[in-house]
Amino acid sequence: MSASPPALAAVAVVAAVAVGCSLDGALARRRVRRRLADPAHAPAGRDGERRRVAAVGAVAAGVGAAWAAAGPWAVGGLVAVAAAGPVRAAVRRRSARGRQRRRQLPGALDRLAAALRTGSSLTTALEEVGATVEPPLGPELAALGAASARGRPLRDVLAEWADAHDDPDTRLAASALVLASVVGSAPARAVDGVAATVRERLDLADERRAMAAQARASALVLSAAPALFAAVLVAADTAAARFLLSSPAGWACLTLGVALDAAGAWWMARITAGERP
Repeated sequence: MSASPPALAAVAVVAAVAVGCSLDGALARRRVRRRLADPAHAPAGRDGERRRVAAVGAVAAGVGAAWAAAGPWAVGGLVAVAAAGPVRAAVRRRSARGRQRRRQLPGALDRLAAALRTGSSLTTALEEVGATVEPPLGPELAALGAASARGRPLRDVLAEWADAHDDPDTRLAASALVLASVVGSAPARAVDGVAATVRERLDLADERRAMAAQARASALVLSAAPALFAAVLVAADTAAARFLLSSPAGWACLTLGVALDAAGAWWMARITAGERP
């Protein structure tokens, strides 16, 4: 049985993306070798531009081949699916940054308590600890100390910090620091208590995430099954595939199915995330 035009289109796009990724990896390895050989004269910007041009060119060639094989509707669907990858990657990077910041908070609070025990003021301690903690949390703490050193009330600075992040741990830390600055009695003990609480929450979140691993795997299978079944129909060139790809009713069914599948995947990912204790 010969492959259908939609199947050829899918193969063309996948091949183009694979070629683009291969070229991108090859150019990245070449850039690393250049930097190791001569770090002072490695043209990093030029190599980055070449990588982008190579990847975009390969994908454009695949899209053109898919257009010729299956027409604009199939290409539009495949491009929409491919475009979801960078969006998901951006969301994952943002989520990873938030998790990293949360895991940095107990250690930063421990350092802050140690600085307070040496007799430093809260403003000075924030600046000192912020200079030693890596991003993303370190610059935040340093900015808090700098704002207070310029004359702003520390209470207002910490309130704005808590409101900007809308995180329970950040709000708890900000409240403890405000009380320490107002009451002035044993501030290091209050900061130690917040650090212990945040660390306990992190441990509980890790336990929840481990216990939800099987549920997340099941959710992934349930989300991928409809797409795989549709791909089998398209590759087999059955009457159902012709209905889905060649009629307005089929396009409506595909659109509704993709929307429902995406909504189900989002909901299952939300209830099995295990981020909060």
